This record gives sequence, C-alpha cells and structure tokens, in this order.
Amino acid sequence: MKVKKASIKVAKKGIDTYKDPYLPKEGQHDMALCRQCHAIYHNKRWSFNESLYSRKRTHGKTLLVLCPACQKIRDKYAEGFVTLKGGYLKEHKKDILNLVKNEEDKAMGLNPLERIIEIKDRGSVVDITTTHEKLAQRIGKKVHKACQGELEIKWTHDKMTRVVWER
Repeated sequence: MKVKKASIKVAKKGIDTYKDPYLPKEGQHDMALCRQCHAIYHNKRWSFNESLYSRKRTHGKTLLVLCPACQKIRDKYAEGFVTLKGGYLKEHKKDILNLVKNEEDKAMGLNPLERIIEIKDRGSVVDITTTHEKLAQRIGKKVHKACQGELEIKWTHDKMTRVVWER
C-alpha cells in the first residue's frame, strides 16, 4: 500500500530591501566594487574576495561604489544599539571588547554589510552602534553567554534593535 505524502512548500525568507534605504531597489550592476572596504557585489550579493577585487580593480571597466555598509558608517545610520554596563564590564573591558570585535569579524564573513559603526567607551558604560539589527542581537547574546549577567533585547517596528547587557 502506497502512502501519499503531503507536499509542503517552504518559502525562503528574503531580505526586505524596501525597508533598508541603503539597499538599491532595482539591484546593482552585475559587478561592483566598494572603493572603501573592498567588498564585491557579484551574483546579487556582497562578499569579500581580495584577489578578485584586485583583478577587477585593475580591469578599469568595473563600477566603483560605496557599499551600503560603508554608506551607513559614513552617515552614522544605525539599526542596532548595544549598551554594555556594570562593574564586571569595568574589570573585564578589554576581553569583552575583543569578544565584540570577534563577533563583528564573524558576522562580516557571513554578510559584509553587518558592521560596527562606532564604539563609545564612557567608563563603566560602553555604547556600540551597528549597521544591522541582527549584529547587535548577536553581540548581546555572545557577551551574555560568555559573561552571564542580565540581557534585554528590544525590537522596534522600524527595523531597529536595542540591546542592554549588565552585570
């Protein structure tokens, strides 16, 4: 006896380009290079490949632009806000900031548009702004996992995340 399997359709989650004013609505050319960070736009995605960048850069016909992340950093357009605070932070600030930088490097390997815009050190409080809300969330979770403490994550309807960690 044969059993008929029900077909299940799973929709891929797309990036809401209409919500991000820095992502082009109509798409870019087939190949574009960021003149600041050397990211490459190819096959409808941004990535890092230094050897391909130097080959295409000397080619002369490739479009030179500022990638969306570099534009956000230039304009200080943040979608993620992380606040780290407390006595534990003051004692272990160097280690925690290294953890934050490592998380940024990991995120940039997956998506070059996720970057830290600025880190403001105000003694017992560190404020971090990011170009992407998911990076802020990952930074907060990583610090919480490594150092325990209290973690609060708040999302807004306009694609912003506020993360507060304290110990």
